[in-house]
Amino acid sequence: MEEIIQEIADYIEDWTVDYLASSPGANVKNWGFAELVNREAKGKKISSQPIPMTINGTGDRDQISLDDRYDFIEWIRWISPLQSVANDEDSWGLREGKRVRLPLRIVIAHKVTLGENLIFDLVAGLPENLVISGFDIVFLNSDYSIDPDHEAIYKEELGETVYELHRFDWNVYVINLNVEFVKGNECIPDFYRLTETGSFRTLE
Repeated sequence: MEEIIQEIADYIEDWTVDYLASSPGANVKNWGFAELVNREAKGKKISSQPIPMTINGTGDRDQISLDDRYDFIEWIRWISPLQSVANDEDSWGLREGKRVRLPLRIVIAHKVTLGENLIFDLVAGLPENLVISGFDIVFLNSDYSIDPDHEAIYKEELGETVYELHRFDWNVYVINLNVEFVKGNECIPDFYRLTETGSFRTLE
C-alpha cells in the first residue's frame, strides 16, 4: 500500500516539475506518505496540536510544514479503513474478484503566484491507472473531490499555528481520492497482465 501512495506522490512531483518548467526557479517539495500525530500541551487547559509527519518505515521522520523556500508542497494521508469492493471486471469464472479501496487525502499547497488553475490542471493530469510492481491492478477512481477551504484545511493539517502568516501567500487544497487495487495475482490468471494503457493482453 505504501508503494501506491509513494507512486502517486512521485507522479504529482514529476507532473508539477514539468508544469512549472516555464517558471524559472520554482521549487517543489514532495513530502510523500504522511500521518497526523497529536502533541498535547498542558497549561490552564490541555490543548492538542496536530503535527503532520512523514512515514518512511524508520524512526528518522520529518515534520511537515509550509516552507517559504518552496513554491509547491504536497503530502498524502490514508484517512479511513480499507474496504473490499466486489467488481465484475475482476471475476475470472472460478471466483468473484475483489478490489481493495484505499481512501486518500492529498494535500496540495502552492504559492498564489502560480495561478488558480494549477489545481484543476493537476487533477486533470492524474492517470487513470498505475503500473506498480507487486500489484495486478491500481486504478485511481475518477470520483474525486477538491476541497478549497484553505483555512479549514490548514487548521486540520497544521493546527492553530500561524495561518495568518501564510493566508495571502499560499493556496491550500485537498484532493479526496479513492484508489482501488488488487495486490499480487489474486484474481488474474498468469496468462493475463494489465498493460500500461489499462487493458489486458494475453501472454504468449
